[in-house]
Amino acid sequence: MFRRYINHLCVILFISLCSSPLFSQPYLVSLNEEQTVQLGNLIWKNEGQQKLAHLTTWNENEDFPSLGIGHFIWYPTVDKGPFKEQFPQLLTFMNENGVELPTWLTQTSTAPWSSREAFYEAFDGPQLTELRQFLSEQLALQTRFIILRLEKAIPIILDNSTALEQLVIKQQLTQLSTPEGIFTLLDYVNFKGEGINLSERYQGHGWGLKQVLLAMPINYENPLRSFGFAADEVLTRRVKNAPRDELRWLKGWRVRVHAYQNIKVTR
Repeated sequence: MFRRYINHLCVILFISLCSSPLFSQPYLVSLNEEQTVQLGNLIWKNEGQQKLAHLTTWNENEDFPSLGIGHFIWYPTVDKGPFKEQFPQLLTFMNENGVELPTWLTQTSTAPWSSREAFYEAFDGPQLTELRQFLSEQLALQTRFIILRLEKAIPIILDNSTALEQLVIKQQLTQLSTPEGIFTLLDYVNFKGEGINLSERYQGHGWGLKQVLLAMPINYENPLRSFGFAADEVLTRRVKNAPRDELRWLKGWRVRVHAYQNIKVTR
């Protein structure tokens, strides 16, 4: 009897949530111009300390450079690795918004540096110098690109979730619907992705936005603090399951996600 009651209650809750605006309408991020600038600076600070030199980086033990305020991946080969490549999509987005790209960016479909060593040998050369300057002048469009990614990500995450997972995710998104919560979602989806790509998993476990939302408890007082602890749990699991040593990154990741509770968005 009790089990039937719980099942009936879940059906009622599911129908109620499905009829809510979050289900029936696209997921849209509404930020004013000042908030968009603040968001871009936050992401650039989290990814590259807001330093011009960090707009073009290639981390040790990675097979690709990371470019722009969001450290968008660009593979140097036609055969792509397991992580989602974003930089070519960013260039397409810029072109669609009337930005004239440096000529050499339009003439290659892959990153023109064959290795990390080649990348840093060319770091102060004309291409990368021009690229850093170009990216520093297009902060607003990079931020809009990240916003668009979240708007696309939420429906995709829901489409790749069970009915029960959808219930949990929608409740968490409702709790994170404040400007500070939106900033948190935007930063994390840029940081670690949607969590639905099967190639972005270690031992069957992902570490993206979906996994963090599902790891959050149902009841809590501070959603930003709860998100940070859930992200800490998910990222710690990633490091434990990783095929190679990622422990050196975990401390910085933890600092980043626990700082979400201190975000203050201008009104």
